[in-house]
Amino acid sequence: MTESVGPAFIDVDEWRETPRRHRYVHGGFEGSHTLFSLYLPPPEHYRGRFFQYLEGGSGGHETLIATQKWIINLAFDDLGGYLVESNQGHYPNEGMGFANNWELFGASAASALFAKTVAAEMYGEAPHHGYVWGGSGGGSRSIYCLENRPDVYDGASPHVIWSSPLGSVWSPIGLWWLHTHNKLDEIVDAVEPGGSGDPFASLSVAERDSLSALYRYGYPRGAESQLWSFSPWMWGFFGSTQSDAGYYEDFWTRPGYLGHDDPGRLESVRIRTTATVRTVIVGKEAPTDIGALAESAGAVRDHSVGVVLDGEFEDMEALFGCTLTFTSGAARGRSIIISSVAGELLSTSGEFCPEMFDGAAEGDECTIDNRDFIAWCHWFLHNLSLDLLVTADPATGRKTWLPGFEGLRAYTLDDKPIFPQRSAPMVPQEGGGTGHSGRFEGKMIHVNSTHDAQVWPNGVAAYAAKVRADQGDRIDESYRLWWVENAPHGAPQVLGPALTRDKSPGLWRSRLVDYDGVTAQALRDLVTWVEDGIAPPPSTAYEMTSDGGITLALAAKERGGVQPVVAVAANGGARTEVEVGEPVHFAATAEQPPGAGVIVAAEWDFVGDGTFEWQAIDATESVTVEATHTYNTPGTYFACFRVGAHRDGPGGNRPYARNNARARVVVVAPTTG
Repeated sequence: MTESVGPAFIDVDEWRETPRRHRYVHGGFEGSHTLFSLYLPPPEHYRGRFFQYLEGGSGGHETLIATQKWIINLAFDDLGGYLVESNQGHYPNEGMGFANNWELFGASAASALFAKTVAAEMYGEAPHHGYVWGGSGGGSRSIYCLENRPDVYDGASPHVIWSSPLGSVWSPIGLWWLHTHNKLDEIVDAVEPGGSGDPFASLSVAERDSLSALYRYGYPRGAESQLWSFSPWMWGFFGSTQSDAGYYEDFWTRPGYLGHDDPGRLESVRIRTTATVRTVIVGKEAPTDIGALAESAGAVRDHSVGVVLDGEFEDMEALFGCTLTFTSGAARGRSIIISSVAGELLSTSGEFCPEMFDGAAEGDECTIDNRDFIAWCHWFLHNLSLDLLVTADPATGRKTWLPGFEGLRAYTLDDKPIFPQRSAPMVPQEGGGTGHSGRFEGKMIHVNSTHDAQVWPNGVAAYAAKVRADQGDRIDESYRLWWVENAPHGAPQVLGPALTRDKSPGLWRSRLVDYDGVTAQALRDLVTWVEDGIAPPPSTAYEMTSDGGITLALAAKERGGVQPVVAVAANGGARTEVEVGEPVHFAATAEQPPGAGVIVAAEWDFVGDGTFEWQAIDATESVTVEATHTYNTPGTYFACFRVGAHRDGPGGNRPYARNNARARVVVVAPTTG
């Protein structure tokens, strides 16, 4: 798809009352697959701006805002603008959304420009400023929009997005999964509050090697509980099979690759088997959790989203990453990457195979093989991209590694790779690969999460480094990087583990926080920064380890950003052990960075199941809260203290900037004697 498309058309133009009154306009561009939706408030709410939301992942949808009332309220009430949304140039499951400039920024800009003509007709004047934001893949494309279309956008707020020089960094996750996924519980227990702090304690040598590789590549510390089989991890796998198909043969046939040199080391994880189809699952017929999982992987509900097989599988989760190839029936010859395992259901993503399991039927025969997946798990050893990671001082020749990536020295000697390297170019993944320039004319507030299992801190810092390289000492005039501590890639309660492994969304609400409140504040601050010259709170102060770990400044006055800093103790520590019926004393503190508003909400979840009890507090920049709780059943509990803050204080139905802190409580049966 190029930017040579036909004129715009409108096929829906009507006033709607839900989720609140607005004019809804839907249309597209002739000769293309580009569709858009406009959400225009009544004239009394319009103050001359537009805000464009870009869907995450691969994109492909143009009607998501209609389900997000808080976004519409924010735009109409606080921001004084209308909303623009597009499918970013393609229908669902037409690739991964990064194929060309039309998908990266062209379709979005064209939709925004046409929306200006609609706004001018409705309000009597076109908007004087425009802003773009989105998360994940939409965050990446928000950056492309600001960098490439200054004629359309004055500011951007990309969320949970990196610009890693390594392109896809998920190959080490595959290696970890291959060798260590059965040790997940021990690893998580070690790193949770009050744990041993040593995730390697129970691991074998091979397991230690795989987990250390993951950390060296920058996997966020504290996010280990999110290490589950997740479809987007396979994006890099799928992309590399397209860009460097020869690698998957070379791995098993050429010296210097483990598959050739010592295949015996891989026999314990090698899978080669046959099976027959017992059941084909259609998305709209799937159980609630499985259906949601399939849809999150990019499936269309009318497609056959997965299969259940007859066969002897000692470890169903080990089938993640395998290639399923039909050898009989209407789907014969079709090969599918298994990118979701939910119980017995094997599913895939429409980005990898648009037909998914359509045509498959009960009794069809298939093979299951992880030969290519094993090769993918070692792909990172052969794609280090040292020309992007290591720079040499022209005067002295002294080499310097990009901050946060020094851990990859383990796979080099004297800054030269010890394994054969591939020459094929990397395929940009969700983070946009190395395509971001760091050059833009407007202003940007970059929001990222410290516990994001898909976007790792070193890749986030890599984009900040690009901006600094371009703007130097002027960076504070146009760029902010706000970290959201204890936040994942999306809403905690819809994380994959809540649907599959743990089946307990409440646990994730207690373990992590969302970043919607920070998103809302970033958009407010972006407007006043661009239009009134009022600088927002400073970037979050942080340090990065050589292996890509991140540490935020401990004190609120030093940390910056807009999120509260929170701490909690149970009986004075991160861990306490008590008997049933013995009271536990909790003490918590929270403090808001200067100029970022006040703390307006405080809540306790003593059990760790997502059920919070409100505790009244006075709106203030810092609070100290104490509570006592008694447990009546033996077990291990992670008590959570959560606070919310807002620039304008309490009141209104609006998202807060949240943070939490947790402590471990081990409750044992009363001693007798």
